Amino acid sequence: MKFKLSSLSAYVKPEAHLVQQTIHGALVTLCGILLATVLFVHEMGSFYREHHVTQMSVDMARRHALTINIVITFPSVPCAVLSIDVLDISGTAENDASYAHHMHIHKMRLDATGKQIGRAEYHTPQSQQIMDTGAEQLVSVNIQEAMQHLVDMEDESDHHEGCHVYGSMDVKRVAGRLHISVHQNMVFQMLPQLLGSHHIPKILNMTHSIKHLSFGPIYPGQLNPLDGYVRTVKKEPQNFKYFLKVVPTEYYNRLGHVTETHQYSVTEYAQPLEPGYAPALDIHYDLSPIVMTINERPPSLLHFLVRICAVVGGAFAITRMTDRWVDWFVRLVTKAK
Repeated sequence: MKFKLSSLSAYVKPEAHLVQQTIHGALVTLCGILLATVLFVHEMGSFYREHHVTQMSVDMARRHALTINIVITFPSVPCAVLSIDVLDISGTAENDASYAHHMHIHKMRLDATGKQIGRAEYHTPQSQQIMDTGAEQLVSVNIQEAMQHLVDMEDESDHHEGCHVYGSMDVKRVAGRLHISVHQNMVFQMLPQLLGSHHIPKILNMTHSIKHLSFGPIYPGQLNPLDGYVRTVKKEPQNFKYFLKVVPTEYYNRLGHVTETHQYSVTEYAQPLEPGYAPALDIHYDLSPIVMTINERPPSLLHFLVRICAVVGGAFAITRMTDRWVDWFVRLVTKAK
């Protein structure tokens, strides 16, 4: 008995005169091709889409300083009145009026309607300078700068201005607090005779809109819980407090490049302002001892090919089965007539 290789073929080719082409068969075929194309495109998009593999471990590395990025708008607090201080448990105390070298904060004046006034940013007069003698810290006061600051505060508050604050600051990797309030002007509290005919504006409305708040650089797909957060003071003045737990994060892209940054969770509450105190927005942050590692790993090429074969083959199998049902139904209707 002679063996023929063609006998192993699982796909028998019928004679041409035994094949019948129909309109409903063509419609089903077109639908099958469309279905297979849609599924193929979907799998291609899923293959190129970012896939994150997350791991958590104890942070054993000695990392660099913590960078805080902020974009916040205060529609009722003038730039001259707005005070930005950084305080931490190691004893650091810096603000935007004391020659702080690690604060890169910019202030843009806003009019009563919320529109930006000019293109130049407002520079807070540097009326105070903290000098560390080793044994203690001394505060040097520039009276001329302090008087200029007072004039700016009066002028901006009389015109009901607001302030748009953005920038970054480098802080120590310890628990701390970003304190945003109104300038207390300790100079004039210690030397009230310098006021003369001037007065210190009294601002109580700490309505704010947090456009962006993050720690370190941004990686693809990162979510910051406070981005787009808005708090409005309606009647009674309030203090706002945000408590952030900052988690060190290492993000590896497909090429193996690492981005060292941070994520955070937040809890917030507001409380009525006590008489005699200035309103404030406090952002308390504390670092977690756990580091999160995120790897961007696409599926393997073999896995991708298996899925492509599955969806395309399945689409054509369903098409073939549907063609048989439609052909049976058409023959049944034709026979009935």
